[in-house]
Amino acid sequence: MKLLAWDTSSKSGTLVAMEWDNPMSPGRFGLRLVSELSLNVDSTHSERLLWGIHEVLQSARWKLEDIDLFGVGVGPGSFTGLRIGVTTARTLAHSLNKPLVGVSSLAALARPVALWASEQRKKTIVIAATDACKGELFALWGSARSILDCACMAEGDLSGLWKRGVEETVMAPPDLMKAIKKKLSEGGKKASEETSWVVVGEGRVRYPEAWKDLPRSKELQLSLPFSEQVQGRYVGLLAWEAFQAGVTRDALAVHPRYIRASDAEIKLRAGLLPPAPTGD
Repeated sequence: MKLLAWDTSSKSGTLVAMEWDNPMSPGRFGLRLVSELSLNVDSTHSERLLWGIHEVLQSARWKLEDIDLFGVGVGPGSFTGLRIGVTTARTLAHSLNKPLVGVSSLAALARPVALWASEQRKKTIVIAATDACKGELFALWGSARSILDCACMAEGDLSGLWKRGVEETVMAPPDLMKAIKKKLSEGGKKASEETSWVVVGEGRVRYPEAWKDLPRSKELQLSLPFSEQVQGRYVGLLAWEAFQAGVTRDALAVHPRYIRASDAEIKLRAGLLPPAPTGD
């Protein structure tokens, strides 16, 4: 089975080609990373995404028609980036009549850190935070072991793969700190003393003062390189895990997960935009 996936939720886009050689192999054994590409985009992904898909396919020596499964990061993140990435994935998967799995961009960002933190002796709360602008952060947080079971949320009648206790939302930094403090204190005083925390993503440097409100003695210092950006291999891994769990969706049923309304939607609801032309 050949899988092609990408994420365009931030300026640092990423693409990956993976292949599952042996359906009889347990767990992740048999899953092979074939090609991976990162994009540093100064304007929008509309200029580079299709080029990146072409480059990854050429590197893998695959044709687009060879792809069995598409995966895409659905956010939260940049409104423009998500529209471009998800629309491209919907179009290609639908035209080829192939399934498309939309995965959480924040879960993909948190996955390598969760893998590392789950091996620590203490219980660890992992936080993935990215800049949502307007003085807010897109954030995902939960125990490291729980995040390992997260790929995509259920939506409407569509199933998902998401562990209870892992939150994903948009918040002002002070409110986020309160929520994480509550998470750290769950289970009583003794549990709080044994719980550490670690944060990953650009939100860590966007609001450095806010994070000082959390107990510094409980913070784990990361030694993982490239931990501030989504890596293509984890977008592909989450899509593969969701597929293995039976989370397969028609391409046109996958949509960006914006979490909050855009400026245009807010203005439209408030009646601040002029009416659309009638065509008369």
